[in-house]
Amino acid sequence: MTNYVKALTEGGVYQAEAARTAEKLRTAATISDGIIRWNSNNAVPPAECVALAAHIGLPVNVTRCTETRDRETTSFLADYRKRPRRDSLEARFERRAAFGKGHAVVDIISGHHYRT
Repeated sequence: MTNYVKALTEGGVYQAEAARTAEKLRTAATISDGIIRWNSNNAVPPAECVALAAHIGLPVNVTRCTETRDRETTSFLADYRKRPRRDSLEARFERRAAFGKGHAVVDIISGHHYRT
């Protein structure tokens, strides 16, 4: 049982959040061929939300949702790693503000190295 399902069924401090998420799944998502997607960005919701959708009776296929989300995430990350490195003045300023001057910083997704 996921946190949302547990909160919805057992109550507690997250019950209102679980109910809000359940309502959002009913009204702000579309289901096609058992795969649920947010209307706002066409993404498959996180596993916890998909489990909640199944729990509240929406016609979702949890396995297909998981496979689709994993495949799309893998594809996005592969594309992100291929993109050319963009090092704007704003990005440099933010890195220096966050890490201080003279430090090596690595984008853990792309592997690009930057100097502050």
